[in-house]
Amino acid sequence: MDKIFTYVLRADDLQSTAGGLVNLILKDRIHVTGHEISRAKFMPGGITADGRSVTVKDRIAPGQTLRLVLSDTASDTDKVPPVEGPITFLYEDEDIVVINKSAGSVVHPTHGHHKDTLANYLAWHYQSQGLDVSCRIAGRLDKETSGALVFAKNRATSGRLAAERRDQLFRRNYLTIVQGAFPDNKKEGHIDSPIEKAPDSLLKRQIAPTGCGDSALTNYEILGCVPYGSIGDGMITLLRVHIETGRTHQIRVHMASIGHPLLGDTLYGGLGPESGGAPRALLHAASVEFIQPFTKEEVKVTAPMPDDFTEKYSLFKLRDIDAI
Repeated sequence: MDKIFTYVLRADDLQSTAGGLVNLILKDRIHVTGHEISRAKFMPGGITADGRSVTVKDRIAPGQTLRLVLSDTASDTDKVPPVEGPITFLYEDEDIVVINKSAGSVVHPTHGHHKDTLANYLAWHYQSQGLDVSCRIAGRLDKETSGALVFAKNRATSGRLAAERRDQLFRRNYLTIVQGAFPDNKKEGHIDSPIEKAPDSLLKRQIAPTGCGDSALTNYEILGCVPYGSIGDGMITLLRVHIETGRTHQIRVHMASIGHPLLGDTLYGGLGPESGGAPRALLHAASVEFIQPFTKEEVKVTAPMPDDFTEKYSLFKLRDIDAI
């Protein structure tokens, strides 16, 4: 779907825009990038004032409406085949959609999953409404991870959300249950260890030697610890986690590296259901926070806990966590 920007020039804009210079209005009032301006100016009707095509060197008068259109036609390689399937919406505006991902669902078409992913289902949803929307993921979730998943509905939004992620303005907050207890006086912690692909696996990751791999920083807060069967020291711990980087399996690798694998995460040493653990790695993207790129509204979206997580979470006998 094309993204359209409009701005009605005011008399008090003239001094700061060099007398209504189109280029300055686009950059300082509409807040589009130089790259986006370059894309628009070579399109028929890409930049207009009151319906008349203008160049970036033209000037417009107070009361005139400047309009810029960013085309969002996806290439054939970007298109996802629309397939009807279940999807639960948590939030939507004209630029962003947040859905509730169930554990085990695949986010985007990949080997072995061409037409049974959330991206396929979203494509079908918009096509069935007669809308030409090409959704782009703003931060993936592992197949086993549940919770809030964000998609940008146009290219302009995708770029701005990527910038928010780099600037730590886009924040996803996780809940996870790990094996073992932390020291009684420990309330929070930080893991700053690089991550790389494990040489003997296409899927697995590992902590890399210093100076190698991709930097990765994980922050966690201890919310509770309770006895649980006979695993390890017989305890499990509930954590709130925030990652400052988005590496594949980052939370899973980091927690396993300090001796606290996620309950159910058999790939990294956690115990599965046959050993009294859980049927999947208990990691839930409980909420996501971001700034709407164009309205500048601060948005926070919370995802309900799935049943398998709630079952273990209830052992901690905590009230719902307001500040997830």
